[in-house]
Parts: sequence; structure tokens; C-alpha cells
Amino acid sequence: MGKGKDKNLGSPKRSVDSPKSPKMRGRDSSPSFRREQLLRSEPLPPINVTPYPLSTSTEMAMAMSSEAQALQERVKVLSDIVRELQKSRDDNIPHMNNINVLSDKIVNEEKLTASSRNKLKMMYERCITDTEKEVQLMKKALHTVYQIRNIRHDLRIQAKNSGNKETIRRGALMKMLLNCAQTLPLWIGNFGEKPPPLCGAVAPEQNYVAKVNDMVACLVRGSEGEDNWILAEVVSYNPATNKYEVDDIDEEQKERHTLSRRRVYPLPLMRANPEVNPEALYPKGSIVMALYPQTTCFYKAVINRLPTLATEEYEVLFEDPTYADGYSPPLMVAQRYVIQIKDVSKKK
Repeated sequence: MGKGKDKNLGSPKRSVDSPKSPKMRGRDSSPSFRREQLLRSEPLPPINVTPYPLSTSTEMAMAMSSEAQALQERVKVLSDIVRELQKSRDDNIPHMNNINVLSDKIVNEEKLTASSRNKLKMMYERCITDTEKEVQLMKKALHTVYQIRNIRHDLRIQAKNSGNKETIRRGALMKMLLNCAQTLPLWIGNFGEKPPPLCGAVAPEQNYVAKVNDMVACLVRGSEGEDNWILAEVVSYNPATNKYEVDDIDEEQKERHTLSRRRVYPLPLMRANPEVNPEALYPKGSIVMALYPQTTCFYKAVINRLPTLATEEYEVLFEDPTYADGYSPPLMVAQRYVIQIKDVSKKK
């Protein structure tokens, strides 16, 4: 199977509306008051705990494995947490509405009295407490989702190592890679906390060693002597030789490589939230390595537009001499598959 680029791929359009907060000037004797309309987002979406399609062999391993029961228990826990979270969100709506009503009254009367200010302060404090409860429930739900994700990943690895060499078809592999990127854990830190290594664009620690079964980018030597960056899974690491054994993620290739640490680069383990931690994203114009859509190879690219939401992707321009300006049309690539450009010496 070839790993070339498909130039027919397009770039979906995006538009993001920025909410604005109107400002009201009070009378000379009253302090200025900024009106913030509190809005509740859409209800929680349905639960989807499948991070990637499972092959028949994986489904069989799942049915026979003791981990299948653990998986069902985690799904039940997640369902209970989501129901509790939705109830907490619904209970908070009247308090938010009360803040909006009082704020509208202050705006209409153009007067902010000490009594109104104190009442508004108490309302906000209650809403903050309610919101903090929602945040804790959401973190708990996310943690459970990641547990489910890990169990399903382990089941896939069990099936792979069981001797059943069933190959994932091309379309299923691409869907798996996409879903892995979309379900990559979103880093949620405390106020003022910096994103950790391997969160978005944050580089790994100097002595970091990728774990077994982690996805990595690897520089491998092709049959014609050319070097290519491919997507692979870690099989093992030998600290004595500082070398990895990796399997090409493209199962049709069925290739295993032994590579030095210099030729292996870990993928992000967490997504960065652009609205909270924009510093954990690559700046516009950065030169990076990115996974070309519908392939399992990384190519040199330029960041053309950053994601504005945690669910969005980078828009990148791949270097391509077949185009007049030397770059491909804009293409979308998930945070998981955008890494630092790595200079590897010619040493083996």
C-alpha cells in the first residue's frame, strides 16, 4: 500500500462567533457596571465510548476477557456520572437566571446600589460553587472515559498479540487514527498551572522514553534508501542500547524496525485547550512535522491557522514542490499528529 499524498483532499471551512459583553455606564454617583449575560451551553451530548473501531478478533477477545466486565462497569459508572452532571447543570440554571434578572434591572435603572451589589455578589458566589461542582463531576467523567479508552486499547493489543493476525482494513485504520486523535485526553489544569510535557506543542522531557504500545513518529529507511517519518507503535525499549523496537501502524506493511532514540519522537499524550492554554499550541508560521491526511506518514508543514476550540484541528500547509507556491492547499490535522520538526544526524 502506498503512503503518498492525495491532493484532492480539501480543507473544511470554519467560523467562530465571539460573544460580546455590552457595557453600561452608570450615573456619576454610581460605579460603572459591566453586564455579563450568563448563558448555559447545549445539553450534554450522548455518550460514545468507542475510541476506534474494533476488529472481529478484538471483539472476540473482549467477550472472552475478564476485562470485558470491567469495561461494562466503567460504562455504567460513566452513565451515572453524566446523569449527575446534567442534574447539577439543570439545578444551576435558576441561579444563573436570577443573576441575569438582577443584572438587567441594574442596567435598566442605571444604578448599582450597595444592596444590589451585595446581593449580586452572593448570587455569583453560589453560581461559582455550583460550577466548581460541575467541573469536578466533569473531570471525574473524563477520567472514566480515559479508563474505558485504555481498556479497549488493551483489548486490541491482546488480540494483536494472541496470534490472530487479522489486518485492519485501510478505511478502518484511518477511522481508528482519527478517533484516537479526537478522544485524546484534554488537559484540564488548575488556575495558573502550566501544561505538562507532551500536552499539545509542549516538548517531552529530555530523558523521556515512550511506553510500550504508545504511538510514535519514527524515521525509517525505505527500500530505496530514502528516509521517511512514519506512524508506529512501540514494541519495546532497550535502555542498554537506547534503541526501540517499533511496528509500522500500517498493518499491511507488516514491518518491524529497530531504531535509536534519535529516530523516534513521541506523539502528544494530551490535547491543549486553545481557550485556556494557547501557549501550548504551535504559533502561526511554525515549521512542524504533520501526519498527511489519509496516510500514515509525516511531512514537513507550516502552521497556517491554530485551533480556537479544544475540538478543532490545526490548519497546515504541507511543503509540496508540485504546487506553484511550494505548498499544498490548507489541510486539517489533529493536535495528536502535529509534532516538532526534528533534525536527525546521518549517523545510524
